[in-house]
Amino acid sequence: MAEDFTKTHFDFASLPWLTSPRKKLKLEGVALGLINLPPNEGYTFTHAHRKQEEVYLVIEGSGCISVNGDLTELVRGDCIRVSPHASRALKAHDNGLLAVCCGAVPMGYPHNPESRYMIDDGIPNYDEIPEWYQGREDIIQRNQELKKRMERAAQKRGNQK
Repeated sequence: MAEDFTKTHFDFASLPWLTSPRKKLKLEGVALGLINLPPNEGYTFTHAHRKQEEVYLVIEGSGCISVNGDLTELVRGDCIRVSPHASRALKAHDNGLLAVCCGAVPMGYPHNPESRYMIDDGIPNYDEIPEWYQGREDIIQRNQELKKRMERAAQKRGNQK
């Protein structure tokens, strides 16, 4: 039966940095992210979760992941599990990085049915900048703009209750 599955297609070569297939696949119990970092680029801030553990699978390229400030090198074929409360961020090396991020879903997620992601318990820390962007004023400014946008969205959600 058609409702027993959902199929979609992504051109990995032209993916943006982060793509959530949640809505296209009508995901109800799987957190999934497609990550396509250009050469020598990476997350501009770290994040952790309240309950979600994540597994990153490197499909192409290479890079590193910062977990609680410790760098681990990643190459094609590597899989790495990160516990919920650990602070994490990814960075690509010279050849870029294509990875899949899968998350375990505790019952009751997403909390917000309009959430972009299946597990909407992310805790961004826009003030904690990974070492590869330390001292970059453009990154500091970008993160502060993201922080303000998230605060406005949270305030708007609070006013709607």
